[in-house]
Amino acid sequence: MTKYGTNETVYKEMTIRNKSPCDVDDITAKAIGDFGPWQLRISVLMALLKLPMAWYQLNIIFMAPPQDFWCVKPSKLFKYSDEEWRQMCMPHIEEYPCLIFDPDLLAMAPEMERKNIPLVECKKFIFNKTVFHRTITSEWNLVCSQHWLVHLTQCVMMWGVLLGGIIFGVIADKYGRRMPLMVAIIVQSIASYAASVFPYFRGWLAIWFILALCSGGLGIISFVICMEAVSGKWRTTVPILYQLPFGFGSSIMAVLAYFLRDWRQLEFALATLSALFILYWFWIPESPRWLLATGQSDKALEVLRQAAIQNHRDGNLKIIRNSLPKCKGQKNTVLGFMAFFKLNNMRKKTLLLSANWFCTGLAFYAFSQYLGMIGGNIFLTVAISGIIYVPGGIVCLIVVAKVGRRATVWTFQVITAICFVFIVMTPKDVFANDWPRLIFAAIGFGGLAGSVPALYLYSGELFPTLGRNAGVGGVTTFARIAAMVAPAVVSLDSILPDLPMMLLAGVSIGQLFLILPLPETKDYPLPDTLEQAEQFKRIPEQRKASSR
Repeated sequence: MTKYGTNETVYKEMTIRNKSPCDVDDITAKAIGDFGPWQLRISVLMALLKLPMAWYQLNIIFMAPPQDFWCVKPSKLFKYSDEEWRQMCMPHIEEYPCLIFDPDLLAMAPEMERKNIPLVECKKFIFNKTVFHRTITSEWNLVCSQHWLVHLTQCVMMWGVLLGGIIFGVIADKYGRRMPLMVAIIVQSIASYAASVFPYFRGWLAIWFILALCSGGLGIISFVICMEAVSGKWRTTVPILYQLPFGFGSSIMAVLAYFLRDWRQLEFALATLSALFILYWFWIPESPRWLLATGQSDKALEVLRQAAIQNHRDGNLKIIRNSLPKCKGQKNTVLGFMAFFKLNNMRKKTLLLSANWFCTGLAFYAFSQYLGMIGGNIFLTVAISGIIYVPGGIVCLIVVAKVGRRATVWTFQVITAICFVFIVMTPKDVFANDWPRLIFAAIGFGGLAGSVPALYLYSGELFPTLGRNAGVGGVTTFARIAAMVAPAVVSLDSILPDLPMMLLAGVSIGQLFLILPLPETKDYPLPDTLEQAEQFKRIPEQRKASSR
């Protein structure tokens, strides 16, 4: 015998002791089952929202791709061909074509020794339109001293996603999941159309920020709806499969960009596809789990009744009606992200998850840019990287069902860290097409593709129902902050060729120690209240004690 009993016994005793009279898990499972046609429909609809998230968070790749440009030839030098002009004005320094030899002196004395001709700023540029007919770079001359505006564009997107996750998350915890979701979808569609036609950069950037807010809101709310719709073993499967369309989204965007070489046409096409999600107004009900947790039993019963009919379980409705009065007294207590820092256990879990998400976000976004520089065909590269994302998620699903959430996250992080180390150790330009580095890059991205959905699932299970949006939105905020840091990390390549990968390898190795202190959540019910989430911690290992 043991002094404390098994881990399972200890946890069951803790759960019973802190169990709410309104057992949301028990009521929803009895009413509609763990998974059926109703849950399948909700899960598919929520997963499809990952498509526009990929389109808007990653389409900077095609809005501002690498593009050759050179200084416009002055009229006074018309007798020279374009190629001759480029050779004449080009100083052999990195600042070309931003700085050129003074064209006035070149016109008067074309044979003058170049060291005697001062450098001046080019006033107007021509862009190579062989691959892309129009980009935000070429339309608004975002080069040279204005090139930082390209990075600002991506920072604005990630700041918007960050704030959108927080703002919409809090609103969804207080007012329900459905209405904020529909607001985000509608505003995203309108903003996307506006972004495709607005002519001025500053105003366009404001619209871009609004679009980003909605993208961040859709990400957090759709994930929570998806997670709350299912129960049992499906709470492991569905939130992971939910992530897979993100990879398909980037591949679809690459195909569209291949046929639409104008960034405005691409944005209009993406806006049109995004507008189709407005039909969700007729298809998405309120989350019954949220309704029960906030004491809205009558509304919850109506949603459960419709779901039970679709799942062919309407025979259980009489039993459910008798259970609902226990939920009448529940308070509509809304937890903000800062509420998780007031209790010792939740503070530790929140800090560790935040650090994990920062490291994951930095690795994902910086390494995605690294993948974009491999090969000469940007469309093929982005499409393949999106496809690689899918098997990573599927492998994650298989692993997480076998070994649990924490172990799965840790395993994929180990794979990613090892691949980063091997990329750094493998010399460039030694093997044909750098095939060893390409293989390690593909496996490393697959590791990231597996760790992201597992970490999403794990994070969602550690926060309570009444604060799940705020909790998941808060910790994933640090991945958005990392996304803003990622371009600076990639730019370190100018200091030392492999410095970005060295930094990512170091971050990935250090990240491995951040997951170990967290508890496993596999096979444990979701906490509904802050008190339940606080008391959920690592169960002590079985201790041997003599009963004699």
